[in-house]
Amino acid sequence: MGMTDDEDTVYCDIQMPLAQGRELLQLVSTLRESNAYPTLDGVFERMQDELSTSIDIIENPPNWGPWRQ
Repeated sequence: MGMTDDEDTVYCDIQMPLAQGRELLQLVSTLRESNAYPTLDGVFERMQDELSTSIDIIENPPNWGPWRQ
């Protein structure tokens, strides 16, 4: 995944309702676009990807896997 498994690596797995996910995605996008935190750009990019993918799965569930009804 491009990340190292060093002892100083921080992992974060947070669950939230869809509305909060959308709001968090907007916040992360705004922070990234501001360029106020250049050292966090890669983190913001991964957060955007994770949130976008998760939101898309809820809004457009695939017809395979555990989402199949």
